Amino acid sequence: MNASLYGNVPQAAPETKPLWRDPAFWLTLGCAALLRFWGLFRHPTIVDEAFTFYIASHSVPQIVHLLRVGDFHPPLVYLIGHALLRLTSRAYELRIATALFGVIGVAATYALARRILGRWALVAALLVACNPILIFYDSIFRMYAMLWSLAMLSWACLFWALDAPRQSRRWIVYGVVLVALLYTQYLAFFTLFAQIGFIAVFRRRTTGFWVASALAIVTFAPWLPIFISQYPLGGSAYNTQLAGHVWEIAQAPAVLLIDGIPQSLEYALPTLILLNVMVVAGIVIAWAQRNWAALALVAPFFVQLLYAFASGKLILGERYLLQAAVPFEFFCVLVCAWLAVRLLPAALAIACALGVLTVAGTVDKHVLAPYQPFDWAEYGHFLDAKLAPGDAVVFDGGLSYYALIGTKATTGRQIYLISNPADARRFAAGAPRIGRIWYVGYQAELPDPDRIVFDSLVRTHPHHTSWGSTASAYGDAVLTALFLPAGADGSRSP
Repeated sequence: MNASLYGNVPQAAPETKPLWRDPAFWLTLGCAALLRFWGLFRHPTIVDEAFTFYIASHSVPQIVHLLRVGDFHPPLVYLIGHALLRLTSRAYELRIATALFGVIGVAATYALARRILGRWALVAALLVACNPILIFYDSIFRMYAMLWSLAMLSWACLFWALDAPRQSRRWIVYGVVLVALLYTQYLAFFTLFAQIGFIAVFRRRTTGFWVASALAIVTFAPWLPIFISQYPLGGSAYNTQLAGHVWEIAQAPAVLLIDGIPQSLEYALPTLILLNVMVVAGIVIAWAQRNWAALALVAPFFVQLLYAFASGKLILGERYLLQAAVPFEFFCVLVCAWLAVRLLPAALAIACALGVLTVAGTVDKHVLAPYQPFDWAEYGHFLDAKLAPGDAVVFDGGLSYYALIGTKATTGRQIYLISNPADARRFAAGAPRIGRIWYVGYQAELPDPDRIVFDSLVRTHPHHTSWGSTASAYGDAVLTALFLPAGADGSRSP
């Protein structure tokens, strides 16, 4: 056992009894499963899921082609969806897979916590099991649940393999998990870079790691040409937009730990200051205790921040930072453990407060209307009732199209999908030649940050009527407008 990797935290070494004989492990998994499967099929399909289902419904060669020309993610979640759609035609049932990945992530977290936090492991694992932002994304069939859970599983497998570095089977397991992680999300490379750096500093002569990681990279190599084609697509991440999202870094601890509580409290300056201080203090304590494993877990977060600023890619949103949720929880618990030796009541008060806020956020996300996803089925009925034959529809934010497949808005008419500024400019150039146009604006500040589509329609189609939806989870809202060209009588264009 490499005790030096875990510092001088009391009982930091893994216990002799296996995980499956630890009642606390099963308690944690029970909480994780209950909170992830409760109401799993209640919320409507969101646009990200609809896009995933659309891609997954094609053949494997078609999936590869569609990802090459129209997406910016690796294929694993789409291939899993493709296989599961052979078992069920009810696409929403595919959420079972991501919920299960979330439970696996909690299991890996408990294994890591036993090593890194010792007697405080159960507290940290329960916080992760109840974490509202992780539960939210674990209930969506997308790659985000797989990203954070496989990242934690890769760390758990790495430390497990380091316990017996000459056992090849352990490195094989680690390598398989690493391959799955790399094919899940490109952000996984930040975890791989952190693990390479960690081993290079502390266990550079561990041959098993270098062989396993090299084989994982070689296994990913066939996908590299697709990645090169995808990279310019960028995920609607533009250099001009990054500056406006820097504040999200300061909000990250609140979003990743207690999201779901009233925003007046979650984003209050005292809350942000306290949580940032907790995370930074935890990092300082880990450094002082030489708890290198704890510091290694958060390294991908800082690598990602550096990459975001260097590349201008907009990867500071909550869904792109999920890998940091577990280390942030660990650092808060490290602060409690440090305080417990000096001022036990304060440590217990902080742990209880964090637990209450975590559970409150999770409950709110399950039951409060403002946290429920936008109901695209209801919106489809609204739009179908108003569309007339011959109307064109422009989707400013192309993902909304996939949520409306099968409705009048996507069948038998001119359709324009705006996924980036170039699409917006092309549409604006041809807009004067189009008659009645329905504008569906969803998150248009990303693919069309300069409002090219809407503003051009205002100029070319002087008569318009607008409808606005109420905001749903994470501010999702849809602006709908019917644009009529000059001389239209208000019902049909000339």
